[in-house]
Amino acid sequence: MRHLNKIYFKKETLNTIELLGATIGLVYIFLEYRASWWLWVAGIVMSLFYIYIWYQENCLAWALIYLYYLGANIYGIVAWKKNSTDTSDTGISNLPKKYYPILSIITVIFTFILYFFLKAYTFTRIPVSESFSTALSVIGMWLLAKKYLQHWNIWMVVNPITALGSLYLELYFSAILFAVYFVVSVLGLVRWRKLAGK
Repeated sequence: MRHLNKIYFKKETLNTIELLGATIGLVYIFLEYRASWWLWVAGIVMSLFYIYIWYQENCLAWALIYLYYLGANIYGIVAWKKNSTDTSDTGISNLPKKYYPILSIITVIFTFILYFFLKAYTFTRIPVSESFSTALSVIGMWLLAKKYLQHWNIWMVVNPITALGSLYLELYFSAILFAVYFVVSVLGLVRWRKLAGK
């Protein structure tokens, strides 16, 4: 009975942390949609929550991607500050076509490496979803930090995968969050195109 109470308490605590993380995540996506510098601050806080959440759910790759997001958010602050001195109003641009092949190859290689690592050394229940979405997310955050318009295309793939994975893991607040992220990623692509005047 004591063991069951402990499990229940742990689950309730995780639910509370997940709700807080998801709420901050909604603030983050709103700021990203508006191309606001403050998205990076919200991203740092959200990353700390989701490192804990994914680690507790044995989703090591997703925990690591949020550790990467933590660093990427700090890098994003610096990169956007630098871009703000550019002659363009927004600093938003298109990803040069020469990057497409290399980024595709990196995504495929990284997905396979992660998949075999997760299968061999972790207890994840969703190794395919974790590995593919993590590989894409690394690329997506780099594109966002560089203010490339195409980062939204990456999130249009990553967010449904993460939403379905969260649903499978019974992380319902997170499932809702990433479903909202998918919708915002479509709207964000349209808005950023207008902001860039493309």
